[in-house]
Amino acid sequence: MTSTSARLGPAGILILEGIDAMAFAHAQFTSNVNELAVGTWQWSAWLDAQGRARHFFALLRTESTQLLAWLPLGDAADMRGALARFVFRSKLTLAAPGEWALHALPPSDLSAPISAREVTAHRAGYALALPGSTQRIAWLAPSADTSIATRALSEWRAHDIAARLPLLASESNGQFVPQALDLERLDAIRFDKGCYPGQEVAARLHFRGGNKRHLLRLAIDGAAPAAGTPIMADTTHTAGHVLYSSATSTRASEALAVIADADAESARLATASGSIVSVVLK
Repeated sequence: MTSTSARLGPAGILILEGIDAMAFAHAQFTSNVNELAVGTWQWSAWLDAQGRARHFFALLRTESTQLLAWLPLGDAADMRGALARFVFRSKLTLAAPGEWALHALPPSDLSAPISAREVTAHRAGYALALPGSTQRIAWLAPSADTSIATRALSEWRAHDIAARLPLLASESNGQFVPQALDLERLDAIRFDKGCYPGQEVAARLHFRGGNKRHLLRLAIDGAAPAAGTPIMADTTHTAGHVLYSSATSTRASEALAVIADADAESARLATASGSIVSVVLK
């Protein structure tokens, strides 16, 4: 069968493999990794000691002793290097193969429907269903091709924004606490699984409150801003920053951003270049 998939660009892939892979990931990542059965996946994150998200990713259990972390906008090689310092005597290897790519796969290309948290092997890679305004299947696989289906990628990012997925580019690493990224909504963080880096800070915010920034979907009267672009409030101060964006026309775009609560409710928002910003969903 000829695939009608669209190549959307490189996929940041980190592979954790070995008899200690599950225990290591459970001790480092925010989700309950021990709940992952073979052939399933979950959202997860890795925090720094200050409780801020260094990386956000989909964690796939592809085999009993193998996990695959997919960082949609992140740097897998950077994550591998940082995680390697914590391996010590754990029996696992960390690999960040650079030749993997993300493809938008039509559901008809699969031999059977795929459920929300299922991982299925597909043509030397793996397929999983992602949330969005329409059904979509992400296919992750090695690829020597370097092309990018630009229009399909823009549409894909629009679905990510509609699903309010807090994808982190390198510019946003270590900038936001889990509550600001709404990780609990995605079950990407748990507070009942024991310690992990940054857990004490994250748990204190969870139980005592204090977070004053939240993830918002924005409409922008202008070109799609780059990750990390400041959003200004009343032209006087920075209200927040863009995580990522997607063009909706030649003169308009949407973005997902972390914005201070006070500014989201009362301020006039704009990008640093002067494009008017409005909140689509709080």
